[in-house]
Amino acid sequence: MSRVNNSGFYKIKFWITPEELGEFFELFKDQEASFVSTNYAQTAYDKHQVLQAYQRFYDYYAAAEKTADYFPHFVYSIVLTLDQDVAGIFVRNEGFGFPYHEQWAVDELPCIMISLPKNIRIQTEDAEGADYTYEDIREHRPQAYQLYEELSNEIKTRTKLLRFSVTESGTLYLQKPSVRISKKAAEHIRNGWIFDKYKLVMETK
Repeated sequence: MSRVNNSGFYKIKFWITPEELGEFFELFKDQEASFVSTNYAQTAYDKHQVLQAYQRFYDYYAAAEKTADYFPHFVYSIVLTLDQDVAGIFVRNEGFGFPYHEQWAVDELPCIMISLPKNIRIQTEDAEGADYTYEDIREHRPQAYQLYEELSNEIKTRTKLLRFSVTESGTLYLQKPSVRISKKAAEHIRNGWIFDKYKLVMETK
């Protein structure tokens, strides 16, 4: 029998440059962090390879013209060894839509989401046999939660909430996604093909 006392994820969505992502990854330098693909083989990568993959992903959206032969994809699990315990922080790309000509645009704007499960599975055993429950990760993996908080706070310090406008019938309508963006990343994507194609207006300064 399983019991869920704490469900969901701590998460933050953002868009930053590859150089800025590399600086954030420095927070993991004191931990035994490994980057693992979420594919069936769970392929392991080093930080340099992950940043190379993000560079390609980022450039796809910063480019003036859309690349036809590339499918944007960026998903990893950052496995951390903390006090002989293992915890995982997930990093993955997401897209978010916006209105265009009274419907949703075909393309989506990108962001990266970093998340940490709010619970961790704790195995127990009694006279009736094996059992488990999901408990608060802040109590059972406090270092993992602290590291996520440090990363989240660092992102918030270097970014602002993304605000952009779409044009409908000659009127600008402000969009307020739950996504943060750095100043440099805002400059790059503003000059990218999505903003040009849909005549979006960057409002984040």
